[in-house]
Amino acid sequence: MSRSLSRYLKSLRRFTELTEERRIAYLDRPFKDFTRKSPLTFKRTVALIAGLLRKSLAIEVFDFFKPQDIDPVTKSAISQRRKKISSGYFKDIFKLSGTQFYRCFRNYKKWKGFLLFAIDGTGQMLPDESWIGEHLGFHRNQHGNVPSTRILFTFDILNKIIRRADFHTQKSGEIVNAYPNVTTLPRKSISIYDRGFNGNGLPYLHHRHGSHCIIRLPTKRSPTIKKFILSGDKEMFITLKLQQRALRTLRELGLNPVNNAPVKVRYIRVDLPTGEVEVLMTTILDNIKYPPALFDGLYDSRWGVETSIFVLKSFLQMAQFSAYTLPGVEQDLWSTFWMFNVQSAIIFSVEDEVKEIQQNRKYSYQVNRNVTAGILKRHIVYLFTDPIRRWANMIKELQKFFIKHLEPVRPRPNRERKKKQRWGNSRHYYEPNYRRTL
Repeated sequence: MSRSLSRYLKSLRRFTELTEERRIAYLDRPFKDFTRKSPLTFKRTVALIAGLLRKSLAIEVFDFFKPQDIDPVTKSAISQRRKKISSGYFKDIFKLSGTQFYRCFRNYKKWKGFLLFAIDGTGQMLPDESWIGEHLGFHRNQHGNVPSTRILFTFDILNKIIRRADFHTQKSGEIVNAYPNVTTLPRKSISIYDRGFNGNGLPYLHHRHGSHCIIRLPTKRSPTIKKFILSGDKEMFITLKLQQRALRTLRELGLNPVNNAPVKVRYIRVDLPTGEVEVLMTTILDNIKYPPALFDGLYDSRWGVETSIFVLKSFLQMAQFSAYTLPGVEQDLWSTFWMFNVQSAIIFSVEDEVKEIQQNRKYSYQVNRNVTAGILKRHIVYLFTDPIRRWANMIKELQKFFIKHLEPVRPRPNRERKKKQRWGNSRHYYEPNYRRTL
């Protein structure tokens, strides 16, 4: 096991130690909960939930305890125990899984010295209980209200790490929730947005906080963009002004914008193989060091956030909830994001071995996320509870399992994207060559 992965997993393991500070922060009754001798210790309860409870709760508990030669508890016991833990604990261990990646893996990937982030959102159906919808939001249509939330992801494209996830209702737009996110981004980073984030507010904030952005622009609305396309030029420099709706929204969020603040940006023309013209707006103004030809592939890398959402919904079955309480639903969601990051960290740790294996193969290969998610789930308990020596040996075995399960990298087909309407739990679905592993 690499030292980087060892440091990373140990930091997550230490977070399951119930210090006095964590008792106060995360338990309903800090000095009464998890004090009795019980098979369902704090660590085991966390391991069960973080391991994604996707099957019948009774079966999950049986599968969890049987390998440890411990009599399984009842499903009622796990339901009672999880109520004692704040969902904030799972939110914080998810955040830790992101921040510790950059601290432990010093060789994390960058593009020309920049971290690359894709910002995008998705809808998520929730259990059909009114109290959940009242807190996380409803999807409203002609038939009524269905509990549903929106999730805005900040995704590290190169390292496959979910840096941040923000919940919001359908009443608030994604761009409004993306504004405060800019203040949390590293200065040496580039954030990539699709057409839904078009506006002057994001370039203004990125410029003010020292980071950069790339935004795809609609090509049929603005006369300026139409004129730029007709000119045939590869790039154009323009100064925008912060006015009207963007100014008002930023003020409402308390971000202290300056009226009529000038925002220097650069328009870049990208000719697609289909004959269409794409226009990107960026705050990266150095056209010598960063010529227009670089930006086609750079924007195309944004697709990584789309595939990560597919993994969350399809392989990790994010739409399958193990609870019908608000804290339980939040625990499940944060645990799904945590599992994704831990899986990404282990995949990152074996990349050199995968590259060596594929040297004599025709195609590029990558670790199969579906199969390895199922393998990781069955080892989560050891990550939290085993003695250090046995635990370290198990992680080495886990890495070997990851290397054994490879699949060829399938390039994204260059065809029109067709959206499919999905209902309820069918919002997670499987490609024909994949089967459930959790």
